[in-house]
Amino acid sequence: MAPHRKTVLITGATDGIGRALAEIYRARNERLVLVGRRPLDSLAGGLFREEAYCEADLSEADCAEKVCSFLRSRRIDALDLAIQNAATGYYGTVADQPVASIREIVAVNLLAPLRLTHALVPYVNNARGKHVLIGSIAHAFPCPEFAVYAATKEALDVFGRNLRVEGDVNVQVIHPGATQTGIHRKSGWQDEASKALPPAEQVARRISRAIDGRRSVVTIGLRNSSLRFCGRYCEGAIEALMRWRAR
Repeated sequence: MAPHRKTVLITGATDGIGRALAEIYRARNERLVLVGRRPLDSLAGGLFREEAYCEADLSEADCAEKVCSFLRSRRIDALDLAIQNAATGYYGTVADQPVASIREIVAVNLLAPLRLTHALVPYVNNARGKHVLIGSIAHAFPCPEFAVYAATKEALDVFGRNLRVEGDVNVQVIHPGATQTGIHRKSGWQDEASKALPPAEQVARRISRAIDGRRSVVTIGLRNSSLRFCGRYCEGAIEALMRWRAR
């Protein structure tokens, strides 16, 4: 008997970790449903094809309807994995951040996963599959100048925790650390330190291994696990140290 071919949906699939995950699952010969906001004709390579690419702007309120419409048009009624990876950010103080930027970050990073998870529950349950929420260690550790981004990732972690308690949804939350992706350039962070960050392909491989596992919450990397622990349980000391360093 041939092995079961999974159907894997990935948001934010045109760049960074999302694209690297798509390449991993393509190499496994899984059926892909790739979601991104860029027009199909602007995407190079054989990864993005009309039958597998859903163009949807996750900052828009109707994003879940567009994704479900695409699934129906392709006669897909079951998803083994729904990987919610799309995210955006802004580098700078909240006082300087444009209102439009705040709205977009909240819409893409938080409202879209809520809307999509709600809409995709029947599809994932049909396959006895799993929702995967890609968070960030920023949710647990102070990230000055990335405050709104961090807030959305904290909310996403809480969302996943409550879904697990409800018990009707199989959900996993994965927290990677900072990674070399386009989000930093788009957010305005051009620090030289970004060049030392791990590449998206490396982080995606570790995420895919975590998805294959059974742990409901996974932090990628020992250093990131230590940072997340300190951020959670040494909050006062960490904040005092960061305020001192910022003087």
